[in-house]
Formats: sequence, structure tokens, C-alpha cells
Amino acid sequence: MLGKTFTKEEIVDKVLWSLTPKWDSKITAIEEGRNFNTLTYDQLRSNLIAYEVKYLNNNQVEEEKKKKEESESSDEDENANICLMAKGDE
Repeated sequence: MLGKTFTKEEIVDKVLWSLTPKWDSKITAIEEGRNFNTLTYDQLRSNLIAYEVKYLNNNQVEEEKKKKEESESSDEDENANICLMAKGDE
């Protein structure tokens, strides 16, 4: 392995294999693309960065918003229950 020179195809394959499952749809799209056999590491890298910025980060922001909304909703429900319990003591 030491001293082995990898071809551009091997580098692209290794990078794609190293990605986590959340990248599966993008990996499939890249592999089925017309220029997959001529894709360089730099082209792959810029493609993956664009995807991450546009889709993965956007999904992460949406998930955080949902969690925040659920937390706020849970807090409101808890406050309403406390109010009802306080009224019951009167």
C-alpha cells in the first residue's frame, strides 16, 4: 500500500464509499450521472459541498426548528396543566 498511486477513479470511488447513509441519494445520482467515469476529485468535492450546503444543512435547520417547536409546545402544555392543577386546589 505504501507508495501506491491511486487513479482518479479509485479516489472518487473511495470518497463515495466513505460517506454516511445520509448521502445515499446523492451518491446514487453521481454514480448514475453521465460524467461519472470522468469525474475528478475536485469536481466531486465541489459537488458534495454544494449538496451539503443546499440540502443537508437546510434539513438540519428544519429539524432544529421542529425540535424547538415541539419543546415550546410541550412547555405550553405543561404550563396549562400546572394552571389547571392550581385551580383545582382553590
